[in-house]
Amino acid sequence: MDKKNAVVIAAVAALALLLLGFAVLRPQVKTAEENMAIITVDGKEYTRVPLSRPQTVTVRQKDGSVNVIEVTERGAVMQSSTCGNQLCVKMGEVTLDNWQFRPNQQFIICLPNRVSVELAVTE
Repeated sequence: MDKKNAVVIAAVAALALLLLGFAVLRPQVKTAEENMAIITVDGKEYTRVPLSRPQTVTVRQKDGSVNVIEVTERGAVMQSSTCGNQLCVKMGEVTLDNWQFRPNQQFIICLPNRVSVELAVTE
């Protein structure tokens, strides 16, 4: 084996190691198969929260409106809102078990604050 072949083999091996390192260290991409809570504000997507990563999301708007959404492994609930009628809070929790039987199905909607929570369920 001559010097040129050794250099080519070493370069290919280094490139393979670099690509392997990148594949191992890169952040995991969320799959489309994951159940999500999709929060929108004024018709635009604000955030997506996988049910596998429970958290509380606080939506603060420039006009002073505030909505607090709790996302759990089971679903989502509007914990609180600054809206006057509190219908969104009274809607209760939308879950993987009840979304098909709820009057508004997989949505929680706060019309005064223009905030909605959709449970995106993969079947």
